[in-house]
Amino acid sequence: MLKRVLTIVFLGTTFYCPNVILAKQANSTKAPPVFVETYVAKTKSYPDQIMSTGTLISIPGIIVKPEISGRITKIYFNSGDMVSEGSLLIEINPDIIKAQLAAAQAKLRLNKLNFDRSSSLYKTHDISKSDFDQAQANYNSARANVDSMQAELQQTTIVAPFAGKLGLTQVNVGDYVSAGQSIVNLQTIDPLKVDFSVPEFYQSKVTLNQQVFLRTDAYPGKIFHGSVEAFESLINQNNRTLSIRANVPNKEAKLIPGGFVEVALQFSVQQLIMVPQTSIVYAPDGNYVFKVVAGKAEKTKVILGAKDSNNVVVKTGLKDGDVVITAGQIKVRPGSAVMVAGNKKPAD
Repeated sequence: MLKRVLTIVFLGTTFYCPNVILAKQANSTKAPPVFVETYVAKTKSYPDQIMSTGTLISIPGIIVKPEISGRITKIYFNSGDMVSEGSLLIEINPDIIKAQLAAAQAKLRLNKLNFDRSSSLYKTHDISKSDFDQAQANYNSARANVDSMQAELQQTTIVAPFAGKLGLTQVNVGDYVSAGQSIVNLQTIDPLKVDFSVPEFYQSKVTLNQQVFLRTDAYPGKIFHGSVEAFESLINQNNRTLSIRANVPNKEAKLIPGGFVEVALQFSVQQLIMVPQTSIVYAPDGNYVFKVVAGKAEKTKVILGAKDSNNVVVKTGLKDGDVVITAGQIKVRPGSAVMVAGNKKPAD
């Protein structure tokens, strides 16, 4: 009997000891760290702005047209020239008008002599008042005719009314042009204007000299600067928007009137913390991120703000310098040990 009891005790001890050892080993073995990618949250300056689309316009900008008809005898410019105010552009044959002016001036001289003679005779009562009035009327009419012919002669020479860039000429020497016919475009290049509109909600934020930024597909990656010059005195009732005009310096003449541009109207600059959207875990009870603190994951609730295609503003929950996990959260639990495998760079 004693032998049987000792055998049972021995067997029990044999099976119990290894199990105890294995349990202790299992408890002493730690879970391996989770490899994650992180991002260091930093406070940065972000503009408070609204995007719109606009059209570049030239003020002043005209199509040069003659005021009289005639044959073109001289062209003083080449297509695409930059011209200054008063530069000669076109001469329309002045010979006929010059001859007519010479005849008018001769007639004026004759009427001036008759008027002077009539004045003397009228003073001595040798002619009647009606004869004197007729002489005076003839003289005034001849003088007006000369002034008219001189003005018409000036119209045979077309000059640039302001400095700007010429387009493509639509006439040649020898062409007969009619009054009002298009000759060439003349556009002010520096500065240009841009017209755009914003929803009426932003009316109270729009002020004169407010900064605007322009982008165009013609120059990818380049930003042009301007400032608000004026805005409409009433809201557009069709689409409830406010029309705005901005002044855009264009010294390099890269922008061309009529062009389409993207416009950013900047209201202010804010100091915000923005993190990649991949760091946010969206849940029914609220949004949160995992911060890395002393090598472990710490679940942190956050309140979000505006976002773009890559990043999102964090209003509360993070501070400058916090390290947040941007990849690998699916394997992370609060308190999990983590190993940083890489740092995510901020996206523009």
